[in-house]
Amino acid sequence: MSMEEDKKEEGKKTVEIVLPGASAIDKVLGPVLGEVGEDLKRLYAVGRDMIFVAAYKKIEDVEDGKQANLRVTRDVLWNGSFSDSELCAEYFGGILASSRSEDGKDDDSIQFVDVTKSLSTKQLGLHYAIYNRLNKLLVASDERVNVAMDTELRRRQVWFSAMELQVNLELRVGTDLNILFRHGLLSQYESKAHIVGSRALPYVSANPTMFGILLYAAAHNRYDEWLEFDQTDFGDFEGIKLPQLYFDSLQGLVDGVGLTAEETS
Repeated sequence: MSMEEDKKEEGKKTVEIVLPGASAIDKVLGPVLGEVGEDLKRLYAVGRDMIFVAAYKKIEDVEDGKQANLRVTRDVLWNGSFSDSELCAEYFGGILASSRSEDGKDDDSIQFVDVTKSLSTKQLGLHYAIYNRLNKLLVASDERVNVAMDTELRRRQVWFSAMELQVNLELRVGTDLNILFRHGLLSQYESKAHIVGSRALPYVSANPTMFGILLYAAAHNRYDEWLEFDQTDFGDFEGIKLPQLYFDSLQGLVDGVGLTAEETS
């Protein structure tokens, strides 16, 4: 039975998934496909195919002859296929692509499967927003940051409008910042209101961790480049909304939203 027939038979939510070429799965997995072939038929086809599409797009050269790690492949497909979230597919697809090596024995990405499966879609969205915007701020800065040095990394912050995160992006900052913290994806965070004149500016600030950067890099299939997080823009996931207000200081946020004491008093 073909993957398309399998998808129709399951009678699940209809989502159009177009794999980039008939042999896309074989190119992503390599010889591991023979090991998990039967398991693929038992998975939710929509979520499964979304993961393969995401992984395929993140691989620079699909003809490189590399193969995915069997252990990582099994956990990615089992934990990631039962979701039709585009963001989940991006994270699981990136982790799957990151497991590809010449001999297929590199299972370093397995730790990222564990944390990704433990987070809700909205929690992944918050992680993505924080590290995407932090990545861009650091790249735009002339100052280099040693992301391998925890004491230096923890001093970095990114500031957001809490209203934009909660209303425009529909993220739950009140609870999910703490969950990211408990998973080691943030070293510190704040969700408060800054008084400007007669008005309050609700804000969110977050300090990164090395593990948070490693997960972000793996989700982009750039795990080997994580040390370049402060120098290289890892890019954006297509179709995933991001906050437009983000700054490296509270004053930057205040200025960015255009609030002054004179205007609001």
